[in-house]
Amino acid sequence: MRRLLLPLLAALLALPVVVLTAPAAQACSCAVSTPARLVDRAALVAQVEVAARDEHTSADGMAGSRYDVVVRREWKGPGQQRVAVVSRDDSASCGVRLAVGQEYLLLGTPAGDAWRVELCGGTTVLASGTPQGAVAVADVEERLGAGTTPATAPGADEPGESRPVDDRGWWTLTGGVAGLLLAVLLVALVRRGPGRRAG
Repeated sequence: MRRLLLPLLAALLALPVVVLTAPAAQACSCAVSTPARLVDRAALVAQVEVAARDEHTSADGMAGSRYDVVVRREWKGPGQQRVAVVSRDDSASCGVRLAVGQEYLLLGTPAGDAWRVELCGGTTVLASGTPQGAVAVADVEERLGAGTTPATAPGADEPGESRPVDDRGWWTLTGGVAGLLLAVLLVALVRRGPGRRAG
């Protein structure tokens, strides 16, 4: 019995040491790459402003975000003024968290009906001062030229789609004016009275 207790006790005492010294979960590790290589690998290279963010779960069940972005200048991509971008929220999973209202140089890959951006892909924050990221706009211009501006005006729908005209305001105004005129006419008829009309 003692022979069994001694190894068991030793194993129980060693367990906390094994647990405490176990390596942490693997974090995102980016291979060293040049800006030129990152630009060449990306299917979407665009200067954008983030307009909106929604919760999004990727196909593998990871929590993330889906962003509606306005394209200010594009070097590679679909040529649309607005595109959807997805990414995981956790940088340990190589995700990039974008801020609404902030401008970015996005480098992405196709992901269904959207574009995926990742921590190792070269996406750069275009804040005032020094840009934060692996690729600068100058790197892209050196590789791909000046880029293009999508033809669609800001706030409009995707090219080829027509937005229905919202004329509810005009009908509301017209109905209000007609109702007011009818009320004034009725008040005038009531004040005149039936006797005055006969005379």
